[in-house]
Amino acid sequence: MMQVDRRIIYSAALCSMLFSYLIHYPRFSNAIYSDIVSFWYRGFNKARLPYLDLAFEYPPLAGFLAYASSIAGRDVSSYYTVFSIIIAASYLLLVETTIRICEDRRVSLGYALIFLALSPSVILYSIYNFDAIFASALIASLHFFMKRRIKLSAILFSIAGLIKLVNLILLPFLALRLESWRERLLYAILSLGIFGAVNLALWILNPSFIDETYLYHARWGLENAWFLIFFPSESSWDLAKLFSLFLLCYGLLKVYVRGFEDQVTEVFAILAVFLLSNYVFTPQMILWILPLLVAMGRMPIPYFGLELANSMIILLWFESPNPVELGSLPQYFALLRALMLFMILLEAYFGFGRVGSERKD
Repeated sequence: MMQVDRRIIYSAALCSMLFSYLIHYPRFSNAIYSDIVSFWYRGFNKARLPYLDLAFEYPPLAGFLAYASSIAGRDVSSYYTVFSIIIAASYLLLVETTIRICEDRRVSLGYALIFLALSPSVILYSIYNFDAIFASALIASLHFFMKRRIKLSAILFSIAGLIKLVNLILLPFLALRLESWRERLLYAILSLGIFGAVNLALWILNPSFIDETYLYHARWGLENAWFLIFFPSESSWDLAKLFSLFLLCYGLLKVYVRGFEDQVTEVFAILAVFLLSNYVFTPQMILWILPLLVAMGRMPIPYFGLELANSMIILLWFESPNPVELGSLPQYFALLRALMLFMILLEAYFGFGRVGSERKD
């Protein structure tokens, strides 16, 4: 892989952010759907306080960012622009952190250019939801963890959890990499303490907070999950969620037993297991794993199929009468995406190719 000047990566990433901003711009007649625009019309246009005056299904920091954008913006365009600036700034921090990880691991920055600036998923799904912000906090936490700056890593880990809850499945694996029980306890207290304190305060202020925010997703149906082929009827979706939990536990156990020496590969495997086992796999979630593919220093062939399938989900979503139904075009591409991601996961699991930190000069 060729070496690339970091300024080129930043320039390309900014161009992708700008393009993403334009294709979702709410005043354009043919704008592509974006979650952050939908939030405006769900109540943020009235500057209502999330979790207190307005039910919101994302963790507290996500709701705060949406609320802050609505306060700064007087209409949907200015709200969208402020929100986009927050996402773009977070994404540039993600790029910088990933570059630093690559430098530490002697991985070519060409991977950063491809995965973080030129990926169709970056263009389609960065100015879309909170996932770019979540990925930025998570990768920064991982970076400082590998630098042995445990306290800062734990604080950033907690921030990531306050945006999206998913990173909590990583906590046991991170704790196992710490040398002493004292470090493990400190990391757990900082990671869970900040997260817990914020959620407890909101729960006290609004007893319905837990149900409206976290249990909301437990009631959600299957969306872009590959095992929809086994559970096509909504009446079977409760069983599908049990199957989802079984897959997650089995996959995490396999990762634990495998015992990855390389931490970046382990984190990728855990997140890939979650995505493949979860009953909701929205296309913007792919942003979580792109910086990890960069740091792993490999260009898996299935990546191209993964990006194609992930892009087509949103492009065909509103062209389908029932896009969550088995047999719809978006679900065919969701199935293809799962297959491509599974192939990449197998490459990582069995060690096909060597990660940057293991390479010899």
